[in-house]
Amino acid sequence: MIHETRYDVIAVGAGHAGCDAAAAAARAGSRTLLLTIDLDKLAHMSCNPSIGGPAKGHLVREIDAMGGLMARVTDATAIQIRLLNESKGPAVQALRAQCDKRLYAKVMKEALEAVPHLDLKQAMVERIVPSAENRAPRTGDPGARFSVVTHTGRIYQGRALVLTTGTFLRGRAITGEAIWGAGRAGEAPAMALGDDLAALGFPLVRLKTGTPPRIDARTIDFAHTDLQPGSDVPLYFSHAYAGDGGWGMGNGEMLPTSIPQLPSPAFSGSPAAIYPHAQLDGWRPQLPCYLVHTTPDFHAIIRENIHRAPMFSGVIEGVGPRYCPSIEDKIVRFADKERHGMFLEPEGWNTAEVYVQGCNTSLPEDVQWAMLRSIPALRHVELTRAGYAIEYDAVATGEITADLGAKRLPGLFLAGQINGTTGYEEAAAQGLLAGLNAARWAQGRAPVILRRDQAYMGVLIDDLVTKEIHEPYRMFTSRAEHRLLLRHDNADLRLTPLAGELGLVPAERAAAVEQKRERTAALLGELRERRVFPSAAINQRLAEHGVAALSSEMSAEELLRRPE
Repeated sequence: MIHETRYDVIAVGAGHAGCDAAAAAARAGSRTLLLTIDLDKLAHMSCNPSIGGPAKGHLVREIDAMGGLMARVTDATAIQIRLLNESKGPAVQALRAQCDKRLYAKVMKEALEAVPHLDLKQAMVERIVPSAENRAPRTGDPGARFSVVTHTGRIYQGRALVLTTGTFLRGRAITGEAIWGAGRAGEAPAMALGDDLAALGFPLVRLKTGTPPRIDARTIDFAHTDLQPGSDVPLYFSHAYAGDGGWGMGNGEMLPTSIPQLPSPAFSGSPAAIYPHAQLDGWRPQLPCYLVHTTPDFHAIIRENIHRAPMFSGVIEGVGPRYCPSIEDKIVRFADKERHGMFLEPEGWNTAEVYVQGCNTSLPEDVQWAMLRSIPALRHVELTRAGYAIEYDAVATGEITADLGAKRLPGLFLAGQINGTTGYEEAAAQGLLAGLNAARWAQGRAPVILRRDQAYMGVLIDDLVTKEIHEPYRMFTSRAEHRLLLRHDNADLRLTPLAGELGLVPAERAAAVEQKRERTAALLGELRERRVFPSAAINQRLAEHGVAALSSEMSAEELLRRPE
């Protein structure tokens, strides 16, 4: 017997794009179904267990300002957080957090289970069957435009469909001469769905990404590493917290007491004992990361085995991200560089498994062992998992519109790596807007399209729609011509009022942002009116703080604007 179940929106795939897509669609008032191959790996961090960084951190703040989940899950599971580019201007400053990889997936699942109108089910989708009316112009209620067929034969019907397939579309993993079908290590690829999309007429391109080896912390000589500690002041991605006494938070936010208090870490107890210099007595328990560098022997081992590298031998056909190259690509492209930095990043609070950030590779496993053991801190290191490359299908440029809808099939929306992007943050940003617009399409309402001067999310999607994407797309601050206005610290002012209108955030949160805007305007007005006069006493106090002396009268605002 074949069962049929109807939904307003169906999201296929529960990576970072799918999770925020499903949550946004449900919060927008649509009955939503999220289908995934493994419910225990929602928003799985298959590569680096970190969130944020330049431009990426901006996206996470914007996702949160629009009511998304990524920021709050990160705040709950971060084992380290830092503010990058502190010495530079606010436009390029960004948060970056190291998360507990397994705990992130658990907390994300719990967050999704708490969203009204959202069902989570485990299944592999093999076919998408558009209804006969799907290719016709829409008139009134769209009805069920899609049937989704799972590997067990169950059928789900939806008015709108969001595809967030990640690296699973006809994916294959590669380490040296070893090649096997996988969406990521240990998980089967979506072969039938990839074939189905091709049969529906979608032009597909082949892309590639990679991941580094994981190593056992108990075999690292930390005496030969440089410590990279977390922040000693409170930092959070989400805007939705109030600090002690109901006001303020470590990054300067000011919200009323109706907003939830600062979150406690989702982990507890002592961390894995192997990590030295754990920060246990500060504002939040944190683990440091550890910096090492490649050596001449490391480079020599790679050069001697470059003929065995799949990306140089012709085994890998897909195009990889230029700005996140494999370590073998770095050695070849930057032959004059004597060393490259790599960060040893704990994958969780209680695990001894460590991610070697900066060492993405698909070299044979024996070469990976040899090159890592050429580094002083890793002379006796044991690999727990070998690095590998993943090749997968993505939809070619020109197939989506500015609402992330597919031109070929009205009601179908695409988000994440299927659109040619790379990165958790880029995926979640697309997912949120694709889920929102899928819900609005099912409801017969106009789509929401963010402008380039409004959000990094607007820049991201405009680039995907209007530019040829020849390699996995990654967000940078340099891509945003309005980056001086799109700071990470004003994301709520830019986007939360809109999110309130759309029903993505509670009314009290949107009201709190407007109160913040009013208080900011009042403070700026006061600073403009307050005059500061040059005097010996004033100049002495300025000198004590490293500020040049005044030679003429100015307002307090002008004084604060001085570059020193």
